[in-house]
Amino acid sequence: MFKFTKSLFFLGALTACTAGHDLKVQPPSVENQSEFSELSDLAQPISDPLIVGVYSFTDQTGQRAVLSRNTSEMSSAIPQGLNAILVQELKLAGKGGWYRVVERETISDVLNERRIVASALGAEAEQQLPNLLLPGIILTGGAVSYDRKIHEEFSGFGISSVNGNTQVQSDQVGVVLRAVSVQTGEVIETVYASKEVLSQVNSLSGLRVFNTSTLAFEVGNATNEPVSLAVRQAIASAIVELTRRGIKREWWSVAPT
Repeated sequence: MFKFTKSLFFLGALTACTAGHDLKVQPPSVENQSEFSELSDLAQPISDPLIVGVYSFTDQTGQRAVLSRNTSEMSSAIPQGLNAILVQELKLAGKGGWYRVVERETISDVLNERRIVASALGAEAEQQLPNLLLPGIILTGGAVSYDRKIHEEFSGFGISSVNGNTQVQSDQVGVVLRAVSVQTGEVIETVYASKEVLSQVNSLSGLRVFNTSTLAFEVGNATNEPVSLAVRQAIASAIVELTRRGIKREWWSVAPT
């Protein structure tokens, strides 16, 4: 009877610990920093930022997400807003000192709005509208690979019906960023960058029989690196490399170090 009471006490304590980890609602956050700070190590440009346009930076992997539940959903493994991520990282690079981005993904909306303004204000106002910025380089590319389980580790232990297990899994996402000359159509530079996407599962379980009673428990946790963050870091890394190559090509004038 004493062993059974002791077991119930242990089970109650375990349940209380589990209930103490209730999820808390987190406030929204605003990301105003680039995912990489390597550009801060470069000499700041003393010339104007490079005017670039972003075209068709999309998911080209065709990879579908692996869901833990049985469902017919066809979610993509890669975030679909790659254009938006690339534009944000370009604007944040060096606090806007390296790139000046012009809108190309929704250029039809911009042109339509300019026509509405000209129609509302008259022909004289139309002539006063400033000309659109013309980029010398357009950037294109996208996510080109998502490789699953490129690395996997298992470890476990067991003693007296108590078992523990740890599993670490690594996927890899790859992006390609191309710089194309508007004047000649030549691909000036192409950069490939990749980033691991890590996930880890830890678990502890046990089973003990006390006469006619059975005590079983299982605890654990899982940590998954957000794919969107990994993709953003890969894009930022590609921008850093493109900037380094652009300095060698004298796209900017930089202060002497």
